[in-house]
Amino acid sequence: AEAMNMAALWDLPVVFVCENNHYGMGTSEDRSSKSALYYTRGDYVPGMKADGMDALAVKQAVAYAKEHCVSGKGPFVLELDTYRYHGHSMSDPGSTYRTRDEVSGVRQERDPVDRIRKLLLEHDIAKDTELKAWEKDIRKQIDKAVDFAKASALPEAGALYEDVLVDAGDITARTVSNDYTPLR
Repeated sequence: AEAMNMAALWDLPVVFVCENNHYGMGTSEDRSSKSALYYTRGDYVPGMKADGMDALAVKQAVAYAKEHCVSGKGPFVLELDTYRYHGHSMSDPGSTYRTRDEVSGVRQERDPVDRIRKLLLEHDIAKDTELKAWEKDIRKQIDKAVDFAKASALPEAGALYEDVLVDAGDITARTVSNDYTPLR
């Protein structure tokens, strides 16, 4: 809330993305929120809700939000209505607060990969054999990356600070101490 307030106060070009998967750990949004219309909460920051399970809708919504920001109109809230198929963490099996039918229903009706696959096939952009070959290749790449990650040593604590800043031009920022001993 504070970041949103400051962004609005200073008309900063910030897109605040709210990923709404309808559950906070094991609590549904209906039980945890007075209003589930998250994109309207910052009444002083405009926003919109988009289907986060539709890659093309997300692309269009992000383009709109970006245009809003870069045209000097200040921050924007983008709520992406999505769903998580699994529990929130290792301690959350995800099966105590929703049914298998709910999960499989969402997967059947709204799965983003299946949606894109169907569009590619319906519009003759790709053939089923091509998509299956891509999926097989992608699975191999993922398996290779997982194997590499599992075989790799843990990074040094200092790596937490690598690649997290962008060149801000003439903006001077306070530097962070390079003393990583408290992290060990």
